Amino acid sequence: MPKSPSDTSDNPVLPLYTQSAFFPWQVSVWNKLFTQHVLPANKNDNFPHALLLAGIAGIGKKQLAFYLAKGLLCQSPEQNPHSGEVEPCQSCRSCQLFNSGSHPDLYHITIPEDKKIIPVDDIRALIQWSVLSSQFEGKKIIIIEPAEAMNSNASNSLLKTLEEPVAGTIIILLTNKKQALLATIRSRCQTIDLALPEKLLATQWLEQSLMSEGNKAKAQLLLSLASGAPLFALDLSRGDQLKVRHTILDHLFSIINDSIDPVRIAESLFKQTKLKQTKARQTKAQQAKNTKKPLLISTYDVIYWMDSMVSDLARLAQNCTHDTINNIDYYDDLQLLSNRLHLRKILQLSDLINKAYYEIQGSVNINLLFENLLIDWKNCKK
Repeated sequence: MPKSPSDTSDNPVLPLYTQSAFFPWQVSVWNKLFTQHVLPANKNDNFPHALLLAGIAGIGKKQLAFYLAKGLLCQSPEQNPHSGEVEPCQSCRSCQLFNSGSHPDLYHITIPEDKKIIPVDDIRALIQWSVLSSQFEGKKIIIIEPAEAMNSNASNSLLKTLEEPVAGTIIILLTNKKQALLATIRSRCQTIDLALPEKLLATQWLEQSLMSEGNKAKAQLLLSLASGAPLFALDLSRGDQLKVRHTILDHLFSIINDSIDPVRIAESLFKQTKLKQTKARQTKAQQAKNTKKPLLISTYDVIYWMDSMVSDLARLAQNCTHDTINNIDYYDDLQLLSNRLHLRKILQLSDLINKAYYEIQGSVNINLLFENLLIDWKNCKK
């Protein structure tokens, strides 16, 4: 069973409940979704029963959805004197319960920790909850993310509810891959396509969020690596993600320069993807005994950073400009390398990498997957 908001113990999304603002690049969409709907003439009556927020990862869809839910449940929304937008008051009983992660009229559902999909039983439980009466005699909000993680049975089960919506219940679906959803689900939702924020605004926000000197150049690099997604860029600044990236890109350069066997690299990367599981089973005392901290790499990391490099090379081979490149700190090296590779093979490899994103969600031999991709990578050489 998924956790309801009342399950506050070990709740990884609790920070989403306590946020007190939307992001600066979401002003216009907030006005469209909320401010216009809570004006005296509207009183929320015309808010869609199902909303689909679509856009790439890292632009704040989830944060917007939770803040929107707080506003829709708020008992006395008020105008923010700074932005002029109508927002949740943060002080009524509903907002207090929301901030604690225990609002009875909010239901959040996501992928269970032990699964890779949202199963049909979770959707059925959600539907049973949706028909119950509101505890505050107002609206009830359901947030489902990522919506594309629902299997076919779960999608079809939800579809019945979308076709016959429960009065006063609003369903908010979040997706990074809108086309992966059933067309019938998309057609029954009001879709809001969230674009990337304007580059200058995103850079300024990230500079402030990094809270260290020399932020501008670092913010520009992180945003470039994150394809312009500010929250993803902020995540990259934490932990060892940049080290992971350098390790993977250096391996790719070494393979293409014939200094390392791709099969050996595949095996090494595969072993590193297993380190995280091993470490998770260690006690703190055992971890403390480890004098050398291993670099933890996920399967997704390998696919993502390989995709990033191959995409840059494809752009450079087609004479795209510098501002289209993600790995801008490797620009000169990538420019030279692009002249040594077959564009046709690079594009074919890009297709295989995109396929790999889906394969790693199921049962696949990861070591063999890495081997095939890295051998194909080496064969891109002229």
